[in-house]
Amino acid sequence: MKNIVLIMQIAMIFIGSIVGAGVCSGRELNQFFATYGIGGFAGLILCGLLYIVFGKLIILITDKFKVNSYNEFVDLVCPKPVAKFTNIVLTLFLLSSTSIILAGSGSIMNQYFHVPKWLGVIIMIGCSSIFLLRNTEGLFEVNSLVVPTLIVVMTAIFFAYIKDNPMTSTYSYLRLMPRQKTNLLVSTLVYVSFNILTIIGVIVPLTNELKKPKQIIKGIILGSIVLTVIGIYITFLMLVNPFHPQLYEVPLLGLAMEMNKLLQLGMLGIMWLEMFSSQVSNVYSLSYFLKNKYKVPYNKGIFLVVLIATPFSMIGFAKLVEFLYPMYGVLSLVFLFYCTLFFIKNK
Repeated sequence: MKNIVLIMQIAMIFIGSIVGAGVCSGRELNQFFATYGIGGFAGLILCGLLYIVFGKLIILITDKFKVNSYNEFVDLVCPKPVAKFTNIVLTLFLLSSTSIILAGSGSIMNQYFHVPKWLGVIIMIGCSSIFLLRNTEGLFEVNSLVVPTLIVVMTAIFFAYIKDNPMTSTYSYLRLMPRQKTNLLVSTLVYVSFNILTIIGVIVPLTNELKKPKQIIKGIILGSIVLTVIGIYITFLMLVNPFHPQLYEVPLLGLAMEMNKLLQLGMLGIMWLEMFSSQVSNVYSLSYFLKNKYKVPYNKGIFLVVLIATPFSMIGFAKLVEFLYPMYGVLSLVFLFYCTLFFIKNK
């Protein structure tokens, strides 16, 4: 029974670490999959399979070589110059993501509840710190709350839309949807590598701490299946509403607003919760990095990360993200290549 609970907890952490506000908004899956027409669903299924393959590979390497954090893992599998550069960019990316989430929390609180932005930032810091101070147990607790809520809300929106628009769910209708891009395989590989590189900061410490690789691999498999189903829901909604990404900053919220107030509130809630979950995952990863690289105690690392990230949340990160995202996408593909090569050589 304990193993089943652990598998479910790992699955929820895996889902919660990948699904951020970008996925919940509909923008991310629209960009990587829905713009390829009905073929986008094949890309999503391949994406789920690759999560399992690379997730298992990372867990086995971590368990065999007793790696403690993402920087140690990158140092192990990549050549020294590549590892150094990848660790710098990954650290900057996690820090910038943390700042963006804090800024986003402030904006949501300000826009919908008319409270000052700084108060929204403090609420996010306070809530995430409570769980982060509980270490891995806190990570389990956050995702045990967020992921079931995500599944319920996304399922409700999906089926509510199909009920109101039954004709859009037919195969013949989906085939008529425009294909705006080509190179679906490249898009899928970039998306998978992008997410895998980000979540090694969570998978590696978990594998090292729990020392139950078989259960963690099963959790990744379960998480990948659920993630694929959620991805199909969102990609479908973006595919049959191709103008929503142009009309709304948050396309899924725009869609929920056209249905009913309850679904609109559900979308708002899940977006904040997913930002909260991503915040916990990012700070957890960075705190373990500081602990293993610079011997900073985990609890002190939490506050150091927040202290660095908070001022930048007030000024925005548009330019930094513009610079980091493309570089991060290329680096993540390079990382997966070296990761696979290392695994084959040391099998």
